[in-house]
Amino acid sequence: MRRVLALLLLVAVPAASFAQELSPFGPRPVSPFSVPLESEAMAAPEWLATSVSPEMLSPLTLEVRSLSSDKPAKPKKEKKGKKKKEEKPKPVQPAGMALGPERARILLRSLTVPGWGQASMGRRTSAKWFVAAEAGVWTAFGAFRVQEVLRRETSMRTARLGAGIELRGRDEEFKRIVGSFVSSEEYNLLVVARDAANLYLLDPYNPDMEGYRAYIAAHSLSGSDSWNWSSIESFRKYASQRKDAHRAGLRANTAIAVGIANRIASAIHAARAAGRAPAVEQPRSWNLEVTPDPRDADAVRAGVRVTF
Repeated sequence: MRRVLALLLLVAVPAASFAQELSPFGPRPVSPFSVPLESEAMAAPEWLATSVSPEMLSPLTLEVRSLSSDKPAKPKKEKKGKKKKEEKPKPVQPAGMALGPERARILLRSLTVPGWGQASMGRRTSAKWFVAAEAGVWTAFGAFRVQEVLRRETSMRTARLGAGIELRGRDEEFKRIVGSFVSSEEYNLLVVARDAANLYLLDPYNPDMEGYRAYIAAHSLSGSDSWNWSSIESFRKYASQRKDAHRAGLRANTAIAVGIANRIASAIHAARAAGRAPAVEQPRSWNLEVTPDPRDADAVRAGVRVTF
């Protein structure tokens, strides 16, 4: 507050004296604020000197200047453009993983004949293993098929000799029936008569006897379709031979499945080997060695050494 009053006195005193000199109506009464400054008695009062000291005015002046002066504009920050996302380089696919024409050709060769693709790349050892496996598969398939045919022929010969019925040209169901019942009469009694009773004799108050007899006459086995096993041994032998023939057929089918698996394995191996450098096979050598026996000076030891 004291600083504000001092500032007002400094401004009011010169303004009052200048107005008195320029007034056309003569001198005006002296302002009470200017008298103390012009009189000797109140010249330089302590409160005024202290209130208008430069140390006290300088902060005020600085404050006024700071209020009146324009604030310097803050430098605008330059908008940084959005950085473009750097495109990540696509992973280069190894040459061994690409399915090129040559690789596809090798794959088809191995699917056609296992070991062919490996042989075309110079991998003779692998080719030999797959060819040997393929040869073993087809040998087993042929053996099981031949075994199946022979056992079926044997079972039909057993039925002809032991039961008096020719089964050549019959379907598998009829052959199964011959091996399940001792005679055709037993089959007619246990199967045909039972089915006829279930169809026509279910109603005890109104049985259809005519339909029952007609069904039995139509479905009973007689004439060339009848049989009668002469002994239980022949009957059991026929059933065992049929089981062996069926088992041989299943083994033949298993050999086909193994052959397909061998082709798939050969194709996968050839496809993987096509992307690698060809293997350098070590030479194989056979050496006949004869050395003296360390336990007996008059004896020698002979042996064959194979390097592979």
